[in-house]
Amino acid sequence: MASENGHLRSPVAVTLLMADPAAVVDPADAETAAKLFKALADPVRVRLLSLVRYSPGGEACFCDLAEEFDMPQPSLSHHLRVLVSAGILERERRGTWSWYTVVPEPLETLEALLRSGGPLADRPARLSGADRGTRC
Repeated sequence: MASENGHLRSPVAVTLLMADPAAVVDPADAETAAKLFKALADPVRVRLLSLVRYSPGGEACFCDLAEEFDMPQPSLSHHLRVLVSAGILERERRGTWSWYTVVPEPLETLEALLRSGGPLADRPARLSGADRGTRC
């Protein structure tokens, strides 16, 4: 027991909760995930991804996508460019039109982070009210 100003203090048990190193996202994967989340952080882009993914043959022409949105062509082009730059979509020029397809690997990366058992989906251990006071 420690003494402080003549008063005895009882020792307090402290539990350190450390994450399993395999469950922690490494810096490179965090950077990749942040880039992908940022690209998908717009409802227009999420909708574009969905439209391309479920288009016949898994590809969509800009002309078909433009019919789904009430926005100027440069705005829609910007959203598609963001998705292509993030590696979520691929673009192929065919004559005067651009055709888009989904790249599966970036979505698989996000799935691995968010699926049950993944580093961003598991629920951390809950501390009881008494234990919360011992954490810094």
